[in-house]
Parts: sequence; C-alpha cells; structure tokens
Amino acid sequence: MLENVLYIVLAYLIGSVPFGYLAGKLNGIDLREHGSKNIGATNAVRVLGKKWGIPVFVCDFLKGYVPLYLVIQLLGEGKLALAQFSLESMLWVLGVMFALILGHTFTCFLHFKGGKGVATTGGCLFALSPIIGLSALLTWILMMVLTRYVSLSSMVAGLAMMTAAGYEFWWVDGVLSSADITLLSLLMIIFVLVVYKHRANIVRLCQGTEPKAFTKR
Repeated sequence: MLENVLYIVLAYLIGSVPFGYLAGKLNGIDLREHGSKNIGATNAVRVLGKKWGIPVFVCDFLKGYVPLYLVIQLLGEGKLALAQFSLESMLWVLGVMFALILGHTFTCFLHFKGGKGVATTGGCLFALSPIIGLSALLTWILMMVLTRYVSLSSMVAGLAMMTAAGYEFWWVDGVLSSADITLLSLLMIIFVLVVYKHRANIVRLCQGTEPKAFTKR
C-alpha cells in the first residue's frame, strides 16, 4: 500500500514538471505573461516558435506516457492486457494516471497553476491503449483540419477517447467489468477537467474571437 501511494506522489511530481515554463525561462520569457498566458505546448509554439514548442509537447507527452507505461508493465508483469486487470490493479493504474495529469494542470512548482493537460493526457492514453490513443489523436487531427481550433479539437478528442475506451473494453469480452467502468469514470473526470481548463477558450469560441492555428496575428 505504501509503495503504491509513493508511486502516486512521484507521478504527481513528475507531472508537475513545467517544461513549457522552463523553455520560456531559457529564452528569457515567462509564458504566463505572453500569448494565452498558458505554459502548455500550444502557447509555447505561439510565443517561442516550433523550435521550442515541439520539444515542450514531446516532453509533456512523455511525462504522461513513460511513467504510466512502466506502472502498467509492473502490475501486469508484462503479460496481462489492461482489460484483464483486477479492479484493485486498475485503481492504482488510474491513480497514477490522474496524478500525472493533475500535476500538469495544477503544478506545485508554479503555485498550482499549470497547463491544460492535453499533451500529458495524450501520453497517458497511448500508455493505456494504442487504440484509445490513436482514436483521440486522429480525431484531434481531423478537427484541426476542419476548424483549425486547437481548443475545440482537444475537447472533441476527449469525447473520442471515452467512446474508444468504452468500445475497446466492451469488445474484449462483451461486458464492462467493474475495472472497466472505473476506467471510463476516470476518463470522464479527465474530460471534464480538460473542458474546465479550456473554459476561457469556450467563451472565445462562442464570441468568435478564438484564434486559429497557423494564422498570423
């Protein structure tokens, strides 16, 4: 029990590493004072350019993927598929996942104000299941092509991740176990968290003032 709690605390600290903020500081810029005033990869690209924004995205993605993948392999001993996990094991996996995302969105290193959690959530989804991760990614790409709104694409991708997860875990044995339902419930909470972090974007979308990607301002 103590070991698992330590995993969750460590996951929160890993998720809290503010790569966007650090990249800005290396350039003498505080991202919290420029662009959308967010430390995530999107604002890093907007303010610092792709040279710094893309590495920020990769780092935010990996800090979700690597820790969660290692925990899944440890609990499943590299043999069990996630859909075969017991409820207890699933709870620990989801605890680590939530801690990673919570760390990014409410980092303890910046007075509990962080990014919007999209890249880190994406990394966690690919660690959980390539199918779920790809479904969210392809949906995000499609929405970006159609609308060029990063915020809207991210929120719709959140809906895709829940749909894909429900289908995959039901498809395995035709029923949703307690562990599966627990996973879906957490994904719903994460989706609500992502929407909450995008609340300012939602207002701008409704007002028609939300900036589009790849557009010079």
